[in-house]
Amino acid sequence: MTAGEKAADSEHPDAADLPLLLVIDDDRFFQAQVTALLQERYRIHQRFNAVDDLSEVLAMADTVMLDLNMPGVDGVSFITELAALEHPPKLLIVSGCDSTVLELARQTALLQGLRRTGVLRKPLTRQKLLEATRSLDELSADPTFIGAPVGVVFTESDVIDAARAGELAILYQPQICLDTREVTGVEALVRWDHPSLGRLSPAMFIEAIEASEHAEEFTLAIAKQALLDMVRLAEAGVFHGRISVNVPPKVLESASFTDHLMALITAAQFPPERFQCEVTERGIENPSPAVSATLARLRMRGIQLAIDDFGIGQSGLSKLKSQAFDELKIDQSFIKDLANSAGSRSIVESVVHLANLVGIRVIAEGIENRGTLEVSASIGVPHAQGYHFARPMNVADLDAWLFSWQAKQLLDGPGGVT
Repeated sequence: MTAGEKAADSEHPDAADLPLLLVIDDDRFFQAQVTALLQERYRIHQRFNAVDDLSEVLAMADTVMLDLNMPGVDGVSFITELAALEHPPKLLIVSGCDSTVLELARQTALLQGLRRTGVLRKPLTRQKLLEATRSLDELSADPTFIGAPVGVVFTESDVIDAARAGELAILYQPQICLDTREVTGVEALVRWDHPSLGRLSPAMFIEAIEASEHAEEFTLAIAKQALLDMVRLAEAGVFHGRISVNVPPKVLESASFTDHLMALITAAQFPPERFQCEVTERGIENPSPAVSATLARLRMRGIQLAIDDFGIGQSGLSKLKSQAFDELKIDQSFIKDLANSAGSRSIVESVVHLANLVGIRVIAEGIENRGTLEVSASIGVPHAQGYHFARPMNVADLDAWLFSWQAKQLLDGPGGVT
């Protein structure tokens, strides 16, 4: 480091017990502000550029506060270095640039895999700094999943073998009405507990089976188990809401799918109106006659339909006017941006308003922290799903969670969800 540029740890008496905040910014006044405002919460280490070797301090850092405009190496370039770390810290991007530049930098970090990333626009205020660091601390790193090693591609037969070996688990994530605090539904989600790689995200394997000739069999197997689990919860008196199961586009092409699904529903003595098929927006952008026929058959039998990942396809408004769908789930890429992106807030607020006009229920996916929940509620989002409430869990854990949630609502009394 050059003369006059030095690292400065906060002198808080309990500093050794505090998480380390690395502030990389060439503005000495800003550095002094951050230290004054955050020294009770962090052990603060200052650097005035990102040119020097920071490997030692980065290995210990809980959070990096990074200025975009620095001499030598700009902040955007440094983001790539952070993403390459084995255990990257949380990242708070700061700049006096306009909000568009900040948003592009944040998207760059997210695309690099830095999930716990926030933004803070200068000039600094105490409230803005505390809100930004609080929101960042609440973001989930999602340690539940690990990605497959580079070069590993799972085939259809791999997934089928995993299913036969009992390695595929069905987990459930609750959906909450923000006004009443009622658990109105749960979504069934598939995970692969790989014997050597650990729990794998569905992004690692689900496409291999959903595009195969076994897609319908796979979907019906999930539906069957989900129905059995929901009946069990209903008999225990803890849940009488909807169960949502994802149905891939290839399955909607099948003329037999509706009859097979209804046979399962009838055998379980489950009300069809409490069963919901989730179809991705991209999967129904240009539906074939066979897909349209399946959607019609499902609705005729009383089964509910939801549009998943709404907002990332190209057919949004045309689907809003359609009478085929009971619900749309706003894609989490919009929801996770709510606290930092005025554009996302405007889009979500508009979607909620339009959906209300045509009588379609709306769920926001990806509610991971209190800040996102508060913004969602303030712009009229009626239902929510995400880690802030609960991670996906097996049916036994869901049973216990539902009992605990209901008890908490009785104790807290009426009011909005927190």
